[in-house]
Amino acid sequence: MLISIIRYVLILFFGVFVSSAFLGIQPTKKNFYILLVFSLFILAIQGLFLYFDDLQFLYRIYPFITHIPLLLFFIIIYKKQVLSSMLAICISYLCCQLSNWISKFSISMQSIPYIEDFIYMMTLLLSTVIIVRYVVKPISNLLLKPSKTLKSFCIIPFFYYIFDYVGTVYTDLLYSGNIIAIEFSPFLLCISYLVFCTVYFKQYEENQEIENLNKLMKMKQDETEKEITTILRSEKAMSIIRHDMRHFLNNISNYLEHNEIQEAQKYINGILSSVEKTARKKYCHHETLNMIISSYHQTMVEEFIRFDYDLQIASQLNISAVDLSSILSNGLENAIHAVSQLEKEDRYIYLQMVEKNDRLLICIKNTYMGYIEFIDGMPISKEKNHGFGTQSIKLTTEKLHGNYRFSVEGNMFVLQVIL
Repeated sequence: MLISIIRYVLILFFGVFVSSAFLGIQPTKKNFYILLVFSLFILAIQGLFLYFDDLQFLYRIYPFITHIPLLLFFIIIYKKQVLSSMLAICISYLCCQLSNWISKFSISMQSIPYIEDFIYMMTLLLSTVIIVRYVVKPISNLLLKPSKTLKSFCIIPFFYYIFDYVGTVYTDLLYSGNIIAIEFSPFLLCISYLVFCTVYFKQYEENQEIENLNKLMKMKQDETEKEITTILRSEKAMSIIRHDMRHFLNNISNYLEHNEIQEAQKYINGILSSVEKTARKKYCHHETLNMIISSYHQTMVEEFIRFDYDLQIASQLNISAVDLSSILSNGLENAIHAVSQLEKEDRYIYLQMVEKNDRLLICIKNTYMGYIEFIDGMPISKEKNHGFGTQSIKLTTEKLHGNYRFSVEGNMFVLQVIL
């Protein structure tokens, strides 16, 4: 009984202090005393129940006199979120199973009496050190996330908590050899994994869309700054042209008076060329598309990349600016990265966009160097931190119920998207 009580007390302190560490409660002297007083209070309540009933009854009511008060304690005293507090408690409960399994392993070896309890307590102390040193920081950072993000991480701890109490405390199904109970563990693992993958992928798509939106906003900001700079430069150039207009007209008049028609025409063409340089570049009637291409065109000029385009689209498209930016930006980025590895005279990118019968064709071709490996129609990048652009194009196209194709035609890498 004494050994069981010591083990019981260690489990309580482990759960309270590890849960608080997961929630990011700092290990200050004040917090230590607050947690200690709470733990002693819970021990007093448990002692009262143990005095009137046996230890098995205490196990059965443990969630109601320990876990629920601990949850309310974190919410009321430390103002923590409900979901993050529940998750912290369930994860710390899950961590107890490390010691539980190792101690049960000693039973299978037919060890001497009470050795299971000693192994459990020693393992619990060792796991506490390991958890505090290596696990607390990432878990505490995770629990700072919004509740929407935490949902996918709750599945396994919550399901395990419920299953463990139902199968081992409130019933003996897990130890009775019942086929339903035995097969429930892999069933639970399978369901948890599938739900986790589904929820996580949905969150990944949402995060990807937010990332694309942020990228588009950054692109708009950069393009606005470029446009302001271009406007200022154009206004300055136009003011100079206006200032020199009297001289231009006098020179043209002199050419005409001396019947030098060809010289006058050359002079006029030179003036027109200067005026043309002050105009802003427009690639098509679609403003978002102009912004995207403009943001990459300067990079192409600096990298000595020859760029041709054929844009046959209207001023409005049946595709959002975020999705258009995701496909086109990633495609152009990949093309620029590929051609930058070639000699200057071999660097070439071609962009074609055609809208017909409510369908949009996007085609990007670029020269490349080396060998491109494809797996399931997707090009495989062997460079570190590369290959995310093609995945983003794939996910965005599938979300819009479109078709995509990556291929090689001669010395050209080709991306085709139909939306």
